[in-house]
Amino acid sequence: MPIRPENLHRYPRDWNEISARIRFERARGRCECMGHCGLAHPGGRCPAVHEETHPDTGSVVGLTTAHLNHTPEDVRDENLLAACQLCHLRIDHGHHRVTRSLTLAARAAAAGQLGLLPETALTRTEPPTPPRPTRSRTPAAALHQLPFPEPDQETKPMARISVKIAPLHPDGTECTHAVRPSGKPRDPDAGCAGRRNYAVVCSACGPVGEPHGLRVLAEPAQTAHRDSHKAALTPATR
Repeated sequence: MPIRPENLHRYPRDWNEISARIRFERARGRCECMGHCGLAHPGGRCPAVHEETHPDTGSVVGLTTAHLNHTPEDVRDENLLAACQLCHLRIDHGHHRVTRSLTLAARAAAAGQLGLLPETALTRTEPPTPPRPTRSRTPAAALHQLPFPEPDQETKPMARISVKIAPLHPDGTECTHAVRPSGKPRDPDAGCAGRRNYAVVCSACGPVGEPHGLRVLAEPAQTAHRDSHKAALTPATR
């Protein structure tokens, strides 16, 4: 999650390297939440994978690193958890609620409005658990009433399509190894030759265009291809 400017001094200087190690070396790019957020995940662990479509929210997953005790200075491995946006927000929900209440009380006191807020002990409360999406079945008797689309309008649901940026080795194979910010492998014995190019890969269309030398150059192509699928879901006006 974004770091608030007033909290930047609380993070160690090598926080980016620590976070990357937790997310991509220890967690292998998958959310590590085992119910820390209050949800019961299928199989025990959250299935969300970095830069793929979240199975519950339908949005692209951006893996983050959460502090379980909400203390940025504590960067012990046992206090850090690789988490998707949904799990991270739910883990921090109670802490954010308490922090917001204390901030409002401080503002009221600074404005001379003492005594408006009672001095009560603030405790963490979990947000309500959202219902999991279920596949509803339409009764057979009502099927003839559904406006079935024309064959040329049938498209793959966007929630099932993922458009990712795949890092490539010099020989064109996809790189799944842990690398340094420079693109060189962290573990020389892993058999990784480093990352040379970045290709946009669609789960429905396969590779999109030519590979790019830098990841930032591949991101516009990723966005444009994802937008083309979204536009295809909207039927043209006749």
